[in-house]
Amino acid sequence: MNLVTELEELALATRLKRLAERLSQDVSQIYKESDLDFEAKWYLILELLSREKVMAITEISSSLQLSHAAVVQFAEQMQAHGLIKTAPDAKDARRRLISLTLAGKQMHKKIGPVLQVIKEENRKWLAEGSADLLQLLSELEKSLDERSMYKRIKVSLVEQSAR
Repeated sequence: MNLVTELEELALATRLKRLAERLSQDVSQIYKESDLDFEAKWYLILELLSREKVMAITEISSSLQLSHAAVVQFAEQMQAHGLIKTAPDAKDARRRLISLTLAGKQMHKKIGPVLQVIKEENRKWLAEGSADLLQLLSELEKSLDERSMYKRIKVSLVEQSAR
């Protein structure tokens, strides 16, 4: 018996998180076997900083729609691996500005060929499904942007208690 599968909609968040962790672990293993000291969970920050050059934690968090705590954690890990550097903002000392180090820029180039294979294999894997998962995810994210799950549940609970 697989309780998570059996619970269906009640375990939706768990199943999505479990799937994300599996994908991330597999990609991180590929990096490791390719002698790249890099974790899949850092990729979005690496890519964003490669494009934007310098950003504050709050800007990264907003841009990637990740929690502030997650971005801080990833940034600390990346800094410990020499991929990013931080500096106080000259205009606001409370803000930390983050940018890639030379090693971070080199890592971005080194993982490029692996990223192309990951992208292609993801494309093939997604094609095995019976629906366009990327389109479906976009639709579901938009729907939650319009009305969060919190609001949906709260309204239903209020309506249920009014009966």
